[in-house]
This record gives sequence, structure tokens and C-alpha cells, in this order.
Amino acid sequence: MGIKPIDITNKSFNSKFKGYDRDEVDDFLDQIALEVEKLTQENRSLEKEVKQANDKLSYFNELKDSLNQSIIVAQDTADKLKENAIKESDLAIQQSQAQSEDILAHANKMSDELITGATNKANQILSEASERARQLAVETDDLKKKTRIFHRNLSVLLESQLQIVQSDEWDEILKPFGAYVDSSHQAFRQVLDAVEAANGLESTSPAVNVKPNFDNLPKAKANIKQPEIKVSTTREMPNKPVNPTENEEKHEKNEETKKLNKVERAARPKVK
Repeated sequence: MGIKPIDITNKSFNSKFKGYDRDEVDDFLDQIALEVEKLTQENRSLEKEVKQANDKLSYFNELKDSLNQSIIVAQDTADKLKENAIKESDLAIQQSQAQSEDILAHANKMSDELITGATNKANQILSEASERARQLAVETDDLKKKTRIFHRNLSVLLESQLQIVQSDEWDEILKPFGAYVDSSHQAFRQVLDAVEAANGLESTSPAVNVKPNFDNLPKAKANIKQPEIKVSTTREMPNKPVNPTENEEKHEKNEETKKLNKVERAARPKVK
């Protein structure tokens, strides 16, 4: 710019007659100087912005060229990668087909072996189950035989015990004690009648004098005799053949017989 704001401010004019007012001219020149200064600053700012825009434009142009080059390189790389991928996919398909055929052959072989093994195992299990069923049938029959033998022996034992319980010897044992005392012993008889009445038993002695005669009591005691009571300590068992398998059962029966004999001896009345 040829004229600067400072030039306008320092500008002076010659005076003439009937010329312009100096103060107005100076004021106007000051305003023009301010406007020119403002325009100058704006122009510098615009020049700076234009320079920045040009720099950006250059950068973007270079970036565009670089991107174009990158696109070209990427396209070439993509074409090569696509070609390599096609080749690798074809190779992978061939390998997978070969592997699938091998796997299928191996699976068929394994399935045949498993079917054969399972069939053999099933046959073995069936054979063992049949043998076990046969053994169970034999054991069941043997158990039934032993059960029948036990039932028969138990029946015989119960019948023999019932015969012992229903025998006359038990009637003799269970007879009231007063039946063993002679009726002549009046005092002792009255005592026994009182005991039997207290126990709710029917008196087994004839009517006697209410007033007891204690004069003859020692003599009566001396004449008391213990009745003879016969109790069988053995049981008659029916004759039957001895089975070797019944040894244990016979031993148990002998133990039961001993226990019954102890009970019979304990049940005998004791007369003093």
C-alpha cells in the first residue's frame, strides 16, 4: 500500500484565502487514518488466513496423492490376498476332504469294533445272567427243601411238647397242695383251706370242726409225707432217618430240650 495511516496523519496542506477549515480537515484526516489502519489490519489478517488456507490446501493435496497411492497399493494387496486366499481355500478344501475321508474310515472301523465288542459283552452278560438264574433256581429249591425239613421238625417238636403239656404228669404237678395233706390233720388242713379260699380255689378237704385241735399238731406234722411225683425228663421222638444236614438242627433241639427240662424241674412243688 502506497499510503500509510501515518502519512495521512502527518499530511499538511498550504493555507490559502477562503480555503477549508483546518480543524475539520484534520479531523477528517484522522478518521481516514483510523479506517486505513483498520483496513490494513484486516488485510493482514486475511492474508494470514489465505496463507493458512493455501498451506492446508497443499497438505490436503499431498494427502490426496498419498491416499490415492495407498488405495492403489491396497488394491494391489487386496488382489494378491484374494488370489492367495482362493489358493489357500482350495488347498484347505482338499485337505479337509482328505481328513474327512480318513475320519469317516476310522469312525466306521471304530463303530464296527464297538458293535462287535458290545455284542460279545452282551452275550457274555446274557450267559452269566442265565447261569446265575440257574444257580438261583437251584439255591431256591435247596432252600425250599431245608424249609420243609425245618417245618416238619418244628411240627414234630411242637407236637411232642404239646403231648408233654397235656400229659397226666402235669395234672399231678398242678394239683393243689392241699390234696397231698391227709384229712386227719385238721389244723394244717384249715390253714390250707384258708390259703385256697384267699386264692379263689375250691377247697379239696371235707368239712371239719372250726375249732382246731393244736394238741396233735406236732404229731400231724410228723406224719406228713411228700407225695411221689413222676415227671418225665425225656421226650419220645418219632423214629426217622437221620439226615447229615440236620446235625445243627438236632443240636438246637437238644438245647431246647435241656431248657424245657429245667423248666419242668423248677415247676415241681416243694413239700417240706
